[in-house]
Amino acid sequence: MKSNLLIMAAVALFTAIVLLGGIIVGAMVLNKNDNTNNTPGNSQAVSLDAAPPAAPETISIPGYAQLVMKAGELMQDVELYNPAGNPCYFIISIILPDGTEVYKSGPINAGQKTDVIKLSQPLEAGTYKDAVLKYSTFSSTNDEPMNGANTKFTLEVVE
Repeated sequence: MKSNLLIMAAVALFTAIVLLGGIIVGAMVLNKNDNTNNTPGNSQAVSLDAAPPAAPETISIPGYAQLVMKAGELMQDVELYNPAGNPCYFIISIILPDGTEVYKSGPINAGQKTDVIKLSQPLEAGTYKDAVLKYSTFSSTNDEPMNGANTKFTLEVVE
């Protein structure tokens, strides 16, 4: 019984030594391969001095489901804004579903907003579904046009 126990212990020890040796040899081989891939002149090497690719400039466009205005008045309490961090300024137009432009802003810089807008004509009370907020965008650095957007919303004009 003791001899069987000794044999089993010896086999377990031998197995552990072989397994540990395999792990050590495998790690050495992998480390050697990693070092050869980073040698000068190897086409797979990547220079750490290279500049990372530039992130594309993106423009955040706010969306509105509904705006509410007062019937018969030119001055309206409406907040339109250009999110901070945008690389451009906005010119925002409000266009009725029939194509009539009733408002066009001046330049709205990133991080700025309107509080009051002046319409080109007073509006009649009603619901104007599929009105459009047209965002024309221009570079803050050179005034060149950039990508714009048209977003649909419901304009609710109340008495």
